[in-house]
Amino acid sequence: MRRQRTVQRLLWAAVAVLALAGVTWALWPAPILVETVALSRGPLTATVTAEGKTRVQHLYEVSAPVDGTLERVTVQPDEMVTESTVIARIAPATSRPLDPRARAEAEAAVGAARAAVSRADAAEQEATTAAEHAESQLDTARRLVAAGAAPPLDVVHAEHDAEIRRRGVDAARAAARQARADLSRAIAVVATAGGTGGGVAVAVRPPAPGRVLRVIRESGGPVAAGTPLIEVGDVTRLEIVADLLSSDAAQVSPGAAATISGWGGAPLTARVRRVELAGFTKVSALGLEEQRTHVVLDLADAPPASLGHDYRVDVAIAIWQGEDVLRAPSTALFRDGNQWAIYVVRDDRAHAVPVQVGRSDRTWTVIEQGVTEGDIVVVQPSDDVRVGTRVRAVDGGR
Repeated sequence: MRRQRTVQRLLWAAVAVLALAGVTWALWPAPILVETVALSRGPLTATVTAEGKTRVQHLYEVSAPVDGTLERVTVQPDEMVTESTVIARIAPATSRPLDPRARAEAEAAVGAARAAVSRADAAEQEATTAAEHAESQLDTARRLVAAGAAPPLDVVHAEHDAEIRRRGVDAARAAARQARADLSRAIAVVATAGGTGGGVAVAVRPPAPGRVLRVIRESGGPVAAGTPLIEVGDVTRLEIVADLLSSDAAQVSPGAAATISGWGGAPLTARVRRVELAGFTKVSALGLEEQRTHVVLDLADAPPASLGHDYRVDVAIAIWQGEDVLRAPSTALFRDGNQWAIYVVRDDRAHAVPVQVGRSDRTWTVIEQGVTEGDIVVVQPSDDVRVGTRVRAVDGGR
């Protein structure tokens, strides 16, 4: 009996141990599934990115050269033009019609101008007669002085008087010409008011050959000199203009390589031609004021036929390049106090290792110190991952 009781106690103890082990196993935290990657060495190019747009290197805006009435523009976008192509004609402007009161005033001005002409003609005739009389007196004075019948001073006075009369004739003739000009102007106001414009239409031609990019004014009608009509440019010579943050632009040098993407086709290669020194303020989509500057790039090859003027593009400019560097996914890095850290998987547990980072291309980041090639790190660690947390790689630890 004693032996039987001992066996029963041992069996109950074994059941209790098994039950305790089962409860412990059920309550024991399961490993967290994480994505991992093995650190490797390779090339990395750090870039600054921005939105940009294409533009024709030499853009010509054809404007109306004179005031007048524009005939309908005859060219269409994407049409080739040369310096001899007539894109439109501008006829002289038609004068405005006069209302009854304005017409009466204009006709009265014509009458006043005619009277002024008559008065000026009379004044001119009077001045001419006075000049002839002065010349006669000068001749008489000269004869008297020559005969000794008059003092020599009389000749001097007569010459002065004759000169004054000659100047009076010049002034009277000028006044007569002015009066006739005023009469012509007054007659023109009455004659052309409400009439059709006269004269020859002016042909508008582009200053250089190219393709019509945009028709700004297509319909006919009155135009003022300087009104834009069309834009012309050579679409085979495109450049890229990007707006970079001034802090990013300070890292860009002329000649730097760049990649143009996001325009609807395969990525294109380009080179930085210049970084403009003048910045400007631009409000971002979040309502923040940013200091930006223009960076101009040239395409390495001829632009595709489907890429046109003023197209939106994405620009990535290389500012640093490494050929054999230790790289880690940028999403694997996190802030631990004042320094960067990364979770390294050792013995199926996550260990936070401080690292010193270098350049980044926003996908990969250079690791300068803290880890070595081949270390398994957690990519995009969640909030459940802590120091010492048991983890299991979903891909078996690449």
